[in-house]
Amino acid sequence: MKPIQSREEVKEEDTWDLSDFYPNENAYLKDVEEIKNLIQKIKKMKGTFLENVDTFLACLTCNTTLNRKLGKAYIYANLKFDEDQGNAKSQERKGKIELLQNEAVQETAFIRPSILEADEKTIRTYLKDERLQDYRHTILDLLRYKDHTLSSQEEKLLASFRNVFKSHDKTASYVRNVDLTFGKVTNEEGEEIELTNSNYAKFIASNSRKVRKDAFETLHKGYASVKNTLSSTYEAVVEQDVINAKVRGYQDSLSMYLYEDKIDGALYEKLIQKVKSKLPSLFRYFSLKKEILGVDQLHLYDLYAPLVEESTKTYTFQEAQEMVLSALSILGDDYESLLKRAFKERWIDKYPNQGKRGGAYSWGCYDSNPHVLLNFNGTMESISTIAHELGHSLHSYYSIHNNCYQDHNYVIFLAEIASTVNEMLFYNYFLKHSKDRKEKLLVLNEMLDLFKATIYRQTMFAEFELKAHKLREEGSALTQDALSQMYYALNQEYFGSDVVVDDEIRYEWLRIPHFYTPFYVYQYATGLSVACYIVKNILEEKEGFKEKYLEFLKTGGRDYPLALLKMIDVDIVNGTVIEDAISYMEELLEEFEKTYNEK
Repeated sequence: MKPIQSREEVKEEDTWDLSDFYPNENAYLKDVEEIKNLIQKIKKMKGTFLENVDTFLACLTCNTTLNRKLGKAYIYANLKFDEDQGNAKSQERKGKIELLQNEAVQETAFIRPSILEADEKTIRTYLKDERLQDYRHTILDLLRYKDHTLSSQEEKLLASFRNVFKSHDKTASYVRNVDLTFGKVTNEEGEEIELTNSNYAKFIASNSRKVRKDAFETLHKGYASVKNTLSSTYEAVVEQDVINAKVRGYQDSLSMYLYEDKIDGALYEKLIQKVKSKLPSLFRYFSLKKEILGVDQLHLYDLYAPLVEESTKTYTFQEAQEMVLSALSILGDDYESLLKRAFKERWIDKYPNQGKRGGAYSWGCYDSNPHVLLNFNGTMESISTIAHELGHSLHSYYSIHNNCYQDHNYVIFLAEIASTVNEMLFYNYFLKHSKDRKEKLLVLNEMLDLFKATIYRQTMFAEFELKAHKLREEGSALTQDALSQMYYALNQEYFGSDVVVDDEIRYEWLRIPHFYTPFYVYQYATGLSVACYIVKNILEEKEGFKEKYLEFLKTGGRDYPLALLKMIDVDIVNGTVIEDAISYMEELLEEFEKTYNEK
């Protein structure tokens, strides 16, 4: 295993091209100045913008221009920062744009409460003007928040604390990705390699049990060393949620987060209930894994161990690209053409480097292409990550190019559907085309791990978040010991008696960045459930369904998510989609067992 490269050592063709944001730093700085001017222009409209439909339109138009430019500058600064979070210039750029964003939020905070304090009949009369057509859904949605919005002065005061409220996530990110060091792990070849958040996945999937155990213990020992710091940052996040929900008149913090999508908390709790009722299916998978690995006890660090010899095979990025294009060509010529553009036009930042943010994501704005951050390591899983993130990217591309700015953003509840569809299509393609029994077993195992990680693991995370918030809402303190013990107990429940739940796992929650975006992760589970339904219909070539799905990708945020899902005939509220997804996992498990026992 080669030492991790510095950012300067990465070849240009392996990095993303951000020139669609700004051709150079001067262009970025010019936009920053325009943003400052727009803030001052909007500031002067306070108290007068509701006088008539013309002043109302002028304010909304100016605010839209500000948001577009600010979003573009903010995302650009963050993408540059994530290339190398230790780069001083990138840190400074990111810090300055965050301050400017904070100023913009403060100075425009009067718009929302002013509209809500105004006579609703007047606002609805304004919306009849054709010039306000693009704002209709946004404004009508805003009116829903009348009972949950404070006065203009109170909203401005809260807005002034925006960066303070975000500092918990920022601090935790610096601890995890920059300040925290874990030490070295000896790989299968006897080389000592510095363990990082990025390369941990490689070690934990090693053929060597000693390497897996060493990586598992080293990583969690590192997080245990900062347990009080990260517990404190997370406690502050929960505390902020609880206070905010109470101040704004929501039933609880869960209701506050689901309100945006018009989703009832019952769906969240139904997901947990349905998944936990199907834990025996997961236990059956663990039992099979224990048998195949031939271990007396199955530990947590064994769960990512490869079950077939070829699981150690690695692929070049070029090979990965060809696989993804072949697997997703089923979605049609237009979709495939956009995928080719993503590779050719360098929408993707491919490999790990020192200081680079771990994991993967797709991010862009209304005035740029979507861009993908990867930490590609050549495994089958990392190829599926490419398919996954490009699912996000093309969903964004279609939404941007088929909606006005106000309606282009699809909500988080829908965000994981297109990406997971791509993953599932990728895996199904290989199941269909593979002639190698062991390769087929590898793909089946990857699919089973996808269900384990996305439905079961993310639901466990979702339950952890719900329990943490409820504890605080009931008046209990969120101490490090309480949070870690609660997380440990959930692991015991979700992994069952056939798995040794190692004590170190109590510190795993400290490394999960999504906990700083509360009540987000449950949507991975619902997303995979809906994706299974979509993939089933695409593979079975249900008449007109592919076209219906592509139209769904173009809807952006025109309507609320449960209404948009009806375009593809999905009613997730009744829970059958979740049950059907887990039934599909059971079918995969049976196919794995059958294939494994073949001679």
